[in-house]
Amino acid sequence: MTVLPTGAAPIHTESTVLPRVAPRQPRVRLDAFPRKASNRWLLRLALAAPFVIIALIEHFSSGLTSGTTVNQDLLARVEQIDWTRADVSWVGSLYPPIGTVLASLIPGGTLGLGIAGAVVAGPFLQQMIEVMHQRRFPRIKATAFFIALAVNPLFAYTVTTNFEAFLGIAFFGVGAINMFRFIVNRNTQAGFRAGLLFMVSALSSTSGLVYIAVAGVTAPLLTLARRGQRGARASNILVILFPTLSTFVTVFFLQLVFLHRPFAVLTTQFTYDPTRWALFPQLVTTLNGFLILAPMLSGWALALLVRRPGAILISTFLFVALIFGYVFDLIPLNAAGNTFLIMTMMGIAILPAATTRRATTLITIVAGAQIIIAWAAAYNRPVVLDWMGSLTHALGWN
Repeated sequence: MTVLPTGAAPIHTESTVLPRVAPRQPRVRLDAFPRKASNRWLLRLALAAPFVIIALIEHFSSGLTSGTTVNQDLLARVEQIDWTRADVSWVGSLYPPIGTVLASLIPGGTLGLGIAGAVVAGPFLQQMIEVMHQRRFPRIKATAFFIALAVNPLFAYTVTTNFEAFLGIAFFGVGAINMFRFIVNRNTQAGFRAGLLFMVSALSSTSGLVYIAVAGVTAPLLTLARRGQRGARASNILVILFPTLSTFVTVFFLQLVFLHRPFAVLTTQFTYDPTRWALFPQLVTTLNGFLILAPMLSGWALALLVRRPGAILISTFLFVALIFGYVFDLIPLNAAGNTFLIMTMMGIAILPAATTRRATTLITIVAGAQIIIAWAAAYNRPVVLDWMGSLTHALGWN
């Protein structure tokens, strides 16, 4: 028996040092793109510039369209508002307040709103590029999705003639990206950002209500990072919807107290037109209907390719909600491309990081099909076709 001297350290015959465990790597990168802030702003300006040019051409070309644009309707509504009032009924008449107030503050009429839409388009498109970079999209795949989303007449028409709708789409798009990071990647900060962005979207455009309703229904369908945690799905939904719900509940309460009509702000926005139900049979009987339906079918294809069947329900709920938004006049008749833009943007927002080469190739083919769908839909929408013809005439191309 060996006796150790007093104070001597014990002798270890085996190493007691535990092996170092490598930290868990995040599923996606969160670095900004481009890395330098100055380069990001240059990219945003470069992306906004083409739409500024289009807005200028629209303004200086007489008789650009045979009908009124949504921006013209917005300005006409703003002119009828009595800005000397500040009662509860007056506040309700401002809805959507962000879009209405901005339209009253932006100078230059339809030209100012067109340029404002272009200014929003720059940061929005940069965010779309950034999320594809973070998800490690191959260059050809990212290029195909970017062209499908932004390089088509539907996008340019919405940006320059429908400021309210594009504002709602842009805020919802960035909010959807943050919702995905929150639920799937366990990024709590992104969850709070998503909630605030969804609230701003709902307050920017009447169609924003449609998007938020779909976000609340589809959020539980995303792959949950906090598996095994009781109440995780319900808490996720509460985080992303709380800012919007609290805002509207406050307005409803004030209108109940002072007007005895809690939903007055909504009843002034919903205009039911039974003739719009004719759109449903047209979805399967006409070419224009198929082109409206096609983005949802593309969403189904993407969901199957990335092995996320729950995303099929997301695409379906979103499409059905947009159609009902059209029926109840939340989407104006002279709008175009809302369904296509939202569906394409959601595809970018929820697609996971690159997997196999075969899947990447098939996803790129689907994105290429979206490009064809966008241009075909533009040529089948009279308001967009008239707008395109006026632009080419102003440029002397016909």
